Amino acid sequence: MKPEEFAEAIIKSRELVESGKYTACPCLQTRCEWHGKCFECVMIHRTKKHHLPECLHPLFKEKIKELAKMVELGITDEGPTDVHWDYLHRVAPPKKKT
Repeated sequence: MKPEEFAEAIIKSRELVESGKYTACPCLQTRCEWHGKCFECVMIHRTKKHHLPECLHPLFKEKIKELAKMVELGITDEGPTDVHWDYLHRVAPPKKKT
C-alpha cells in the first residue's frame, strides 16, 4: 500500500467514526451482559479464542463462502447461540454497577 492510499484509508476511517453511523451494537444477543459494550465483548472473544463475536459472523461467513467455493466445499448456518441466557441469568446473574 502506498503512503497516499494509507492516508486516504485512515481519513475515511476517521470520517466513518465521526459520523456515528454505526455506533449501535449489531449483535442479536440482546440479553448478553456485554451487548453494546463492543470493546469488552471483542476483548473477551479475542482472549478466549473460542469463537467470533456475533457481529463479525456476516463478514467471515462471506469470506469463508468464497474460500469454500474454491475448494468445492459448502458451509451451514447454525443460527444464533442465545439459548443459554435464561439459565445463565438464573445461576450467575451479572453484578449490578453501583
